[in-house]
Amino acid sequence: MTDATSGARGTAGQDSKRVGGLMAPAGFSWALFEFARNPYFMIVVTYVFPPYFAQFVIGDPVAGQAAVAEATKWAGVIGAITAPILGSMMDRGGARKPMMAAFLCMLMISGVALWWSMPGSVDAQGVFHGPTGGLGVVGTMCFLVLGFVGYTYSELMHNAMLRQSGRPESLSQISGAGIGLGQLATAICLAGVVVIALTMPALGGPSGDFGLQRGSGPFVAVWLLVFVIPFFLYVPDGAPVGGSWSKAARGVFETDGKFDPVGKITGIAAYVRGLFKTYPEAMKYLLACLIFKDGITALLAIGGVYSSGVLGWGVAEGGLYGIWASIFGAIGGLWLAPTLDRVYGPRRAIMIELAALCVAFLIALGISKDSILFGLVPAGHTVHGLGLFDTLADMSYLIIIAFVAALAAANIAASRHMMVTLAPKERLSEFFGLFALSSTATVWIGPLLIEVFTNVSKDQRVGFSPVLLLLGAGLALMFTLKKTTGAKGQVEPPA
Repeated sequence: MTDATSGARGTAGQDSKRVGGLMAPAGFSWALFEFARNPYFMIVVTYVFPPYFAQFVIGDPVAGQAAVAEATKWAGVIGAITAPILGSMMDRGGARKPMMAAFLCMLMISGVALWWSMPGSVDAQGVFHGPTGGLGVVGTMCFLVLGFVGYTYSELMHNAMLRQSGRPESLSQISGAGIGLGQLATAICLAGVVVIALTMPALGGPSGDFGLQRGSGPFVAVWLLVFVIPFFLYVPDGAPVGGSWSKAARGVFETDGKFDPVGKITGIAAYVRGLFKTYPEAMKYLLACLIFKDGITALLAIGGVYSSGVLGWGVAEGGLYGIWASIFGAIGGLWLAPTLDRVYGPRRAIMIELAALCVAFLIALGISKDSILFGLVPAGHTVHGLGLFDTLADMSYLIIIAFVAALAAANIAASRHMMVTLAPKERLSEFFGLFALSSTATVWIGPLLIEVFTNVSKDQRVGFSPVLLLLGAGLALMFTLKKTTGAKGQVEPPA
C-alpha cells in the first residue's frame, strides 16, 4: 500500500461522518459548487458576453464567432498540456482546497476584468471601428482564456472530490444534482439580465456603454464568491495524509531524484500503453470522451454567438433563451441523467444521450431566420404578437434547444459518474486527471474547426457544423466498449 493510498483512506475515515446522500452537508455542498460556478460559463462564455463581444467589440457576428472559438481553442491547448500534470499530482499532493481557491480566483479576475472590454464605434458613414480604449479585442480574449483555463482546473479538482462527497450509491444523484443546481443558478441570473434588459434597455445599448453585458462578468464573480463558501466548509478535502504539492511535483518531473522532464515526457507513451493494458475499458472510454466532450464543449461555448447571429436575437432574447435552456438543462441533470443511469447503466445512458443529441443538433442546425428543415419549410412569418420569439423559426429553435440542453446536461452528469465506476479507487485522482485531459486535450479541435469553417464559409451555420461530426465520432467509439462496461448496478470496479 502506498503512502498516498493509506493517507487517502485515513482522510476518508476522518471525514466519514460528514458524507452520506445528497442532503448530507458534503453531498449538497459539492453539488452547490456548480450553483456557484456555472453562471460564469453560461453568462460569460455562452449567453450574454460573447454576443456583445462579437457584435459590438469586434463588430461582425461571423468574425466574432471565429474569435470566441479561437479563445476557447487556446484555453484548450493550455489545459491539454497542464491538466493531466495537475491530475497526476493530486493523489500525492497536499491540501486541495487552497488550490481550488486559486483556480476560482482565476475565474473571478477574468470576470471583473471584462468590465473594461469597451465597445467599438460607428462613424458618420456607418463604418464600424474597433475599441480605442479598454482591453481591446486581444486583451479581452486573454482574460477569457484565463477564465476558461481556471474553469478547467476547478472542474478537474471538483470532479476528483466527488467520491468523498457521499456514499457510492449516492454519487450519481449527487453528480446529477450538481448539473441541475448549476442550471438553476443560470436561470436565476439570466432572469435578472432579462428584467434589466426589458426595464432599462439603455444599459444594454450604446447609450449605456453596454453596461449590462460588461457588468455580467463582475456579477458572476461576486455570485461565485458568495455561494462557493459551503463547498470549502463541508466537502472533505480528500488529500492524502502527509501529502505535499512540492513532493508531488518532484514525483512528476524527477527520475531517480534528478530533474528530468524530458525523460518523463518520453515515458508518456509507455505509461499510456500500460494503462490500456491494465485498464482497457476505462482507457477506451476516455478515448471516446476525447471526442464527444469536445463537441459538447464547443456546442455550449459557441451557442450564444450562433443564435444571436443566425436568428438576430438581442440581449433580452438571449437571456430568455438561456433561461429556457437552463430549465431543461436542470431537468436533464436532476431527472433524465439519474433515470437513464438507473435503467440502463452509465454506458448505455451515454450512448442514448449522444444519439439523441446528434438528431436534435442536426434539426437545430437546419433552422435559419427565415426557414426550418434546411429551407424546406418557410418560417420567417410572425405567429404571435408578443414581440419576442414571434416567428415560427424562433419558436422551432426554442423547442429543439430544450432537447439539446436536457441531453447535453444529462451527458455531462453521466460521463463523470461513468468515470467513478471505471477508475481504480486507489488511483481516482489520476484518472480524473485523464478525464480532464479528455475535456481539454482535444477541446481545441472543435473550436479550431468552427473557426476554420466559419472563416472559410463566411456562414455561421456551416461554421457550427463540425460539432455534429464530433458527437457522432464519440458515439461510434462508445460502441467499442464491452457491453458489461458500466453495467446497471455497477458502483465501482474491484480494488
